[in-house]
Amino acid sequence: MRNFIRYILFCSLFFAAFQQTVSAQSADKKLTKKQARMQAKFEKLAIHPYIQTSLWTGVIPVKGITENIEVNMPYKLLFNVTIGPSDSSSAKTENSGFTEVGRVMNLHVASGMPAKNLEVVVLVHGPALFSLLKESNYKLRYNTTNSNLPLIEELQHNGVKFIACGQALTMLNLKMDELVSNVGLALSAQTMLSYYQLKGYVLYNEDKAD
Repeated sequence: MRNFIRYILFCSLFFAAFQQTVSAQSADKKLTKKQARMQAKFEKLAIHPYIQTSLWTGVIPVKGITENIEVNMPYKLLFNVTIGPSDSSSAKTENSGFTEVGRVMNLHVASGMPAKNLEVVVLVHGPALFSLLKESNYKLRYNTTNSNLPLIEELQHNGVKFIACGQALTMLNLKMDELVSNVGLALSAQTMLSYYQLKGYVLYNEDKAD
């Protein structure tokens, strides 16, 4: 009975994340002129001091800053990414959870800290696991190329650790050999969330971006 309840809870969380993905992607299709102007302005102003593969990892320089971080201490960052592609149309764009990883890294480096002080772990579960598919598997599922691969490669090259949730893999009928290389496998993302936070990692959830 207890396992059945856990199964129901897992399914509820999974479909909640799925519905959030669909809603966000539906809204993105209605790009207004104002949003287009803001995007163009961002492209013009943004810099990429460390992670450079994606436009959306950019940082806008700010003059006259009076408050800043301590740049000579280690920063242990933990990202929880659950949102992924829902159809062939949404699969053509980068995973916003992954671009946020690069953006936060760039924000720290833009603040003056050495990149070597960053320790970054990315927990991937729910539909976000599809964004980790190898090119051949991604094309088979979505009939398009996986635009996440260059960013994933750059993040991994710069020490970012990706960990896949074993519970979600099983529920989604995915296998580790379908994913890109150098991805860790955990029993669950939930246990990794508690483990890394107890080790002093700062948690970044997808709905906390700013």
